[in-house]
Amino acid sequence: MTTNRIGFRQFKNKLVKSEEVSIVVDSNILIAYYDEIHSSHELVRNFLKEIDSITKINFFTTVTTKAEFLDYQRRRFLSEGLLDLVDEYNARIPISTVARFAINTVKGRRNDRQKKEDQKSNKNPEHEFDSRVAYFTDSEIKEVKKAFRARDIEDETGWLKVCETFLRDRLVKQEAHIDEFCEYLSPHKEDQKALFVDRHVDWKKATSISTTSGMSYSDSLILNMLLHTKIDYIMTLDYDMVYAAAVSAQDKWVILPDDRIKGFKATLKGIQ
Repeated sequence: MTTNRIGFRQFKNKLVKSEEVSIVVDSNILIAYYDEIHSSHELVRNFLKEIDSITKINFFTTVTTKAEFLDYQRRRFLSEGLLDLVDEYNARIPISTVARFAINTVKGRRNDRQKKEDQKSNKNPEHEFDSRVAYFTDSEIKEVKKAFRARDIEDETGWLKVCETFLRDRLVKQEAHIDEFCEYLSPHKEDQKALFVDRHVDWKKATSISTTSGMSYSDSLILNMLLHTKIDYIMTLDYDMVYAAAVSAQDKWVILPDDRIKGFKATLKGIQ
């Protein structure tokens, strides 16, 4: 049975100069591209530069993907900023004892997560470091947020100032980057009319995709959008996306790192 998985190297080798190629990119590709500590940062960044130098590549994604990407960056910038508050900006940006305690508490949890992830990498050279453990979770950010007053009071920095200092400009910049990097698929855009098989997107099919292989609903929305287009390729680092595409999108190609392809051979035997 033919597989719909294609490695970075094979995809690059099949590109023809001057032939335009359209690719839907998953959020994890965008995250790896823009986050320097991501384990696949260099791999993804180099690959995208290489294929872009060969021919014209049109990158597409969805607003769902944009939301996932910006939410990741929001957690990243807030985490980095809060850590700086207790490490670097001790005197310049005064915070309350309660806020400092809250930050150090979640910092301890984050350090434990990083330590465990490092241990996994040391035990297994093939283990990919999960960059998400370097940042606070949503619940941890909310926990810290509750320890701040909203606005500055005397010598106590408020939460809104924290966001203004560490988050606002950085996240706006990331949004500008992604807006320039790719287009957002929409059947309602006249200039994308030729891309769609049907300009009416059946969103209930996303539920079917999700329930068939158990992938997250947000990811099934991306795959469902791809299936409504004439675009042949989706690029991802996500196990679930590769798995679901093998089951629910067999006429589409999934571009993924070469060393990950063999991991699906036994798992998807009999399907692809």
